[in-house]
Amino acid sequence: MTLAQIVSLISTALLTVLATIIGIQLISILKEVKYTLTKLNNTLDTVETTLQKLSQPAAGLIAIIEGIKQSGKIVESVSQLLGKRRPTPPVDVEPYESEGL
Repeated sequence: MTLAQIVSLISTALLTVLATIIGIQLISILKEVKYTLTKLNNTLDTVETTLQKLSQPAAGLIAIIEGIKQSGKIVESVSQLLGKRRPTPPVDVEPYESEGL
C-alpha cells in the first residue's frame, strides 16, 4: 500500500467514527428536545385549563354587572314615564340688567 492509500484509509476511518459520534449525540439532543417539548406542552395544557376555570366565574360576574346596568336603565325609563324624574328642558335666559339702581 502506498502512503496516499494509508492516509486516505485513516482519514476515512476517522471521518466515519466522527460522523457516528456526531449522529449519536444528535439523537441524544433530539430526545432531550422531545422531552422538553412534552413537558412544555403539559404545562401549557395545565395553564389553559386553569384559565378556563378562572374565566367562567369572571364571565358570570360580568353578566351580573350587565344585568344590574340594564335594570338601572329600566328603572330610569319607568320613572321618567311616570313623571317622577322629568328632564328639565334647556332654557336660554337673557341676563337681567338693571338700569339706574
